[in-house]
Amino acid sequence: MLFQFVNSNNDLQIDAALQIFNGLFSYIMDHLVKYKDDLMGIFQQTLAHANIDIRLASLQAVSNYLQIAEGKDTKQFTALLPAMVEVITFAAEKDDETVLEDALVEFNEMAEIEPKFFKPHFKDIYERLKPIVGKNDFANNTLRHQPVEFFVTLIERQPSVAKKNEGLLKDLLELTFRLMIDIDSDIDESWLKPKEGFNVDEDAEEEDNVSFGKTCVDRLVSAIGEE
Repeated sequence: MLFQFVNSNNDLQIDAALQIFNGLFSYIMDHLVKYKDDLMGIFQQTLAHANIDIRLASLQAVSNYLQIAEGKDTKQFTALLPAMVEVITFAAEKDDETVLEDALVEFNEMAEIEPKFFKPHFKDIYERLKPIVGKNDFANNTLRHQPVEFFVTLIERQPSVAKKNEGLLKDLLELTFRLMIDIDSDIDESWLKPKEGFNVDEDAEEEDNVSFGKTCVDRLVSAIGEE
């Protein structure tokens, strides 16, 4: 029945079916992996759907599957990576910050739990997500942190992706430093003339680019060494 819903022309039914699949993975994975070829087809179809919300729901379902299934049952799903990355780049192009953030969160969770899934294609993914860090007109500036978080997390979990690619590592460090020194062209008056006793570490409501970048550099050094 769920497979029929995914093949329907009703977006609500497709979305509902993906949400149900997402919920079932935690309970009947041993049963569902028997139909991984069918799941593969469903994900291929829905990741390319015209509706961006269905693409996101599909990405979330793939992410949940990868985090729960055993490695032997996830190998063929690497073929989905281009379409998974496309969900992020498409949301960025459309300035859909809600979908963009949700999709990036999924990538960060997958990098933490199933980093080997990305390892063979890390360089390509890096090049696709890198422009998001340089986009400085988001309403939510911390969106720019998310791709860097993904890169750093993956390197922490799989250091060889950077140790064997010095050019990529240098580029990531430069990207992080550029993020740290980037400031808005419209400087707020309160920033130019801070109140007496102002302490950026204590008074900032969210992690700024400098604090975030410093933490990322520290994590990279810990992961691959100072040299």
